Amino acid sequence: MKKVVFKSAALLMCLIMGLFTLAGCGSQESSSSPEGTDEQKAAEEVYKSDSVTSDMFMADDIQKFVDTVDLDYGYNLTHTLAYDEKYWDNDLGWRSAGSDAEHACADFLEQEMKDIGLSDVEKVGVDCDKFQFNDSSFTLEGTDIDLTPAAYQCSGTDGDLKAEIVDCGAGFEADYDGKDVEGKIVLAGVNQWDEAWIDVYIREANEHGAAALVTYSVGGYGTANDDTVNVQDICCADYIPTVAISKNQADEVLAAMKKGNTNAVLNVDADFEDNGGTTYNIAGKIKGKSSDQQIIVSGHYDKYWYGFQDDCAAIGLVFTVAKAMIDAGYEPENDIVFVAHGAEEWGVSDSCADWTTGAWQMIDSAKTDWGGKTIAMLNCELPGFKTDSGNLGFAAVPEYRNIVDKVLKEGLVQTAGDVGLLYETVDATTMEDGVSYRWHGVPYFINSFLDDSFMPKNYHTAEDNEKTYDADSFNTNINTYGALAIYFDSMPAIELDLTQASKDIMGNFDKDVETEAGVDVEAYKAAADEMSTAATSLNDKIKDVNDRYIEAVAAEDEDAIASIRAEGTELNKTTLEAFAAAQQLVRVEGTDVTYGHTVMTGNVNNLTGVIEGLKAGNYWGEKGDGALDCALMLNQITDYNFIIMGVESAKAGAALYHPESFTAKDSQFIYQRMDDYIDVGETTHEVNLTCENEDFDAEKFIPVYEKAREDALSYLKDYAQTDIENMNEVTGILSAE
Repeated sequence: MKKVVFKSAALLMCLIMGLFTLAGCGSQESSSSPEGTDEQKAAEEVYKSDSVTSDMFMADDIQKFVDTVDLDYGYNLTHTLAYDEKYWDNDLGWRSAGSDAEHACADFLEQEMKDIGLSDVEKVGVDCDKFQFNDSSFTLEGTDIDLTPAAYQCSGTDGDLKAEIVDCGAGFEADYDGKDVEGKIVLAGVNQWDEAWIDVYIREANEHGAAALVTYSVGGYGTANDDTVNVQDICCADYIPTVAISKNQADEVLAAMKKGNTNAVLNVDADFEDNGGTTYNIAGKIKGKSSDQQIIVSGHYDKYWYGFQDDCAAIGLVFTVAKAMIDAGYEPENDIVFVAHGAEEWGVSDSCADWTTGAWQMIDSAKTDWGGKTIAMLNCELPGFKTDSGNLGFAAVPEYRNIVDKVLKEGLVQTAGDVGLLYETVDATTMEDGVSYRWHGVPYFINSFLDDSFMPKNYHTAEDNEKTYDADSFNTNINTYGALAIYFDSMPAIELDLTQASKDIMGNFDKDVETEAGVDVEAYKAAADEMSTAATSLNDKIKDVNDRYIEAVAAEDEDAIASIRAEGTELNKTTLEAFAAAQQLVRVEGTDVTYGHTVMTGNVNNLTGVIEGLKAGNYWGEKGDGALDCALMLNQITDYNFIIMGVESAKAGAALYHPESFTAKDSQFIYQRMDDYIDVGETTHEVNLTCENEDFDAEKFIPVYEKAREDALSYLKDYAQTDIENMNEVTGILSAE
């Protein structure tokens, strides 16, 4: 079992973090690389400029904005949000969903928006589950150990919990063998990057009757040093009090336990209310000449520890962009709305999608009209640290993946210091608030904040502090957000390229598997081609409107400017309607968001591998091609839990991935976005435990996987038919224009 963990660990986290995608049992052919050295290619792919060099008509407005940016204001606001104890829930610096500190900070941000000159400022209350972590302590009898653990989003201990503490190693099923933890405190070393999310460890401890769980990081996240404590969103129900300490603190506890000091006292003071909380989203705007359309610039203000980058600096950026536009006298064509979201880190219990709650409730309940009028959302996360490469990038919905490249090549962005901007835009994931808006028809951008060093070392730890601040990175991001907002505001027709959806749909189409499933491949391809043709026609119209508008501006023809802008606004209605309809073709795959059937075709291919492995007696393959290597990959790799954990705890976790059990409230952005669940985990667990026994009979298990494969193929056929209908709907919207 341990061998499997190490073999699968890197693959596991790559999938979870969306760093690459499996292509079934095969590999995609790589395109030939352009000539030139790596240094030359890198230089060509990075943009740097010490001024706005464009001759486009909005260039002067962008340069004036850049020249007006008050970087000190942005830093000082960030520092206040991170370090002012009026906005902390506890001495660790937290500000959680629905808490007193979050509410106090909402009041502060509301007033700050008014002070910098935004209009129509409002504090919008929306539902969330409340978690307020007030204080904690952990002591060990007979020692001077006295710790302040960090708490996960579950109930506290209701006073002192006095119990024996038991070392359960890595917290896997095998680590509980021969140990009585009933009513006791479990100590476990966890790795949420390579092995399992915290919910998996919690369920296993709960299944064995533990009264509480104390964790420490042994790798993955929280690796800045051995004094670092890390927590994440819990992604499960309120089972048992769960806290985190550092590796050094755990070593101290373990050493004392070896000397016989095992009587512990854990006290977690936390207010947890399922369905009982309110979080506030703060919004203000620079009013445009028309309010028919709007652009959103946003971040979130809840945090763990100081949260200097995540996400205090993002709020600093949002307000700095707003202030610079106002101070520069920018008069937008459309409303530009600035939003500080609450409850992004966590906001709903008993869900595998428990983050972005404030944003989800904002667009799903409070501001339902925003979906039809928002031409672009510019969401922000962690904007002010120096990346490993020194370069910054962006992610976006596929339909906007070419915009940053265009804006940079037009010379509309001024960078700072030696910071560069990547021309290539990657696809947005589910890891921030933009995904909640996307499902409601809002196309969006986010700065690409996943970094090889910051994420494992600083993310959700006290190491996310003011020492991480890099002024040039912060400044470059501010300039870029302002330039993008002004560009979108200036152009009458939004350049949403829906051919990208068609391209991705067919790029993710496994013809062999879909054919076996009985999909009408020709009809599917025809629907995608027709949608692409209609989208190409829309692109031509968009280009025509914008080209004529640029000419009218150059000619200072006010009548033509007004007429063409009105024409663009009408065209945008069709574009946004088609974009919203196209989102019905999108599915969530781990933290990735993809067009097509990559999850279910992956399940089919992996089930094929399971069956072939069982027939060949190849259970753990040297090349990772054994039956169990393939089985753990099922259901977006959640079936890995059936390898490392007990059946009951793994089943409880799997239940959160069954679409039929979803509710719109608990599942939020994955509601109706996940594929059907392939329910073979219990069988996989049994195979793993018994495959090395002399009397192991593989034939006994093969029919289970064969039936699951038949079900997966049936699901695929249904998905394809629904996709054809949805593609035809998009085509109909575009053709009616």
